[in-house]
Amino acid sequence: MNSLQPIYTEKNNCQDCYKCVKACPVKAIKIEDAAASIIPELCIYCGKCKEVCPQGAKKIRDDVPLVRKGLKRGEKIIVALAPSYLSEYSKEDVSKVIAAYKEAGFWGVSEVALGAEKVAADTKTWLDKQGSGVYFSSCCPSAVMLIKKYYPQYSSAIAPVLTPMLASAKYLKEIYPDCKVLFVGPCVAKKTELTGTNGQWVDYVLTFPDMKAMFDDMGIFFEFQKPTQDDVFIPVKGNRGNLYPIDGGMLTNMIEGMGDDTKRISANSQAQSNVKYMTFSGVDNLKDILKDLPSLQEAESKTFIEIMTCPGGCIKGPCSTAINSSATKRLKVLENITSAKRDLKMINALNNIDTLTSYDYIPNVQKKEYSQRDIYEAMRRVNKQSEKDELNCSGCGYDNCREFAKALIDGKAENDMCISFMRRVAQDKTNILLRKMPSSVVIVNDDLKIVDSNKKFADLFGEDIKMIWEANPGLHNADITKIVPFYKFFSSVLETGEDVLQQDIRDGDNYYSLSVFSVQTHSLVCGIIQNLHAPEVRKDLVLNRTKEVITQNMKVVQQIAFLLGENASYTESMLNSILESHNNANDKKDNAQ
Repeated sequence: MNSLQPIYTEKNNCQDCYKCVKACPVKAIKIEDAAASIIPELCIYCGKCKEVCPQGAKKIRDDVPLVRKGLKRGEKIIVALAPSYLSEYSKEDVSKVIAAYKEAGFWGVSEVALGAEKVAADTKTWLDKQGSGVYFSSCCPSAVMLIKKYYPQYSSAIAPVLTPMLASAKYLKEIYPDCKVLFVGPCVAKKTELTGTNGQWVDYVLTFPDMKAMFDDMGIFFEFQKPTQDDVFIPVKGNRGNLYPIDGGMLTNMIEGMGDDTKRISANSQAQSNVKYMTFSGVDNLKDILKDLPSLQEAESKTFIEIMTCPGGCIKGPCSTAINSSATKRLKVLENITSAKRDLKMINALNNIDTLTSYDYIPNVQKKEYSQRDIYEAMRRVNKQSEKDELNCSGCGYDNCREFAKALIDGKAENDMCISFMRRVAQDKTNILLRKMPSSVVIVNDDLKIVDSNKKFADLFGEDIKMIWEANPGLHNADITKIVPFYKFFSSVLETGEDVLQQDIRDGDNYYSLSVFSVQTHSLVCGIIQNLHAPEVRKDLVLNRTKEVITQNMKVVQQIAFLLGENASYTESMLNSILESHNNANDKKDNAQ
């Protein structure tokens, strides 16, 4: 069996964006060295992180090699197709789909709908024996994990019935004792059932993308198949069990029964009328229900809730390749439900399958308690000293600053994930670099407004500007045309994109050396100014000093860029440009000499 977890991170592709943290409904993600990894004991394998990852760094475990080895060994493998195949292969002739699987080497193809029908019947039988209260379906392994791991106090409310996949596999192995069973569907969580049941009934689990890749690699295409009369589902065709992948599909089977040839629901009409049925999908909806369950349980009635973590049901599973809307997929399922007569011997064998089970193999997640002192200390690590510093921007992926602080305590998060904290770090380091510059430095935007400057810049232009700088460090948003008499050089570089290097300018009794160059073409420029009349300054010394200080500080700037990514890009670009401009200037000077 593959030792990889059903979902894992390919760290080389992880881009430090925290989208998976934000999307994960149970925050089962750990950020370490700026890369995200799954925490297996916390994960419910809903697949949300895989769906939102922009770089494709979240991977679903590939079990295709195991299946191909099984085929090579000559194993008699039966494919158990999830009911959502009706929406996945909606454009294909079913007989051609079956023919394609058989061409790939599989012995036969069956519908998991058969197991779904049996699960509906047995769940209804169990439900009728229960007293008043709220009860949940067990068909979605991800939803079962959500309750078992995070709401263990409600575990007894889960119907102790196998999932349709396992029930179907158990049935197939009863009919064909020497077979192996391969489940194919849109679900990640199904892979966890291999571990939970020790491969007792299902031997392999592949997703629809896995199967497509396998077909492509083998050069098998549905449109080229020429099916025969033997290309049909075994041992019999499914009926209403194929409704399972849509909201309310299980309830339809429980309430209406499964067809004239199948054992009917055992409940009498009085028991039927005493049950209230509901269906909900999506993890957020399920969490809301579970939080409110005590009030629901106060009612002196019996309520059964069909639960699925994928919004809209299995047809919108994370491993579905069909991109149609939920409505289109739902319609495809409804259009293909049949009620054909079936072999009574095979149906009796299905009815005799024991589907009762226990989900105790899923361990609880121990709830942690956090003291206010621990939370405050964690927040101080990202310079949040009071409630006004708690921006709750969710940029880190957590809902608020306190949840982020808890993640810091648990070792699931890093300080660098806090955007406001890192912006402050970047600004502080930028300010330090500007202050250490031996020259006067000013950064100007395309509106000729000052973005930042150092104090040496203010010192050049009189006491009034120095006083303004003291009140507004950096002269942020000041109009450079009101400060610098030679501002037209800045306008020119912004307009043309052509740098001005080592331009000597006389302004009355003052004599300056000026370099203006683009940081972001046509939008941001940097100016370096030196008063050449300053007694301690010689022109060649100014250039060498500038180059030396910038070179010494480049490591700091690179660290900022690494920590902040795009947020620090302008700083790195600015300083790189400064260094490049002086290198070019020195080259020109050397050539002239």
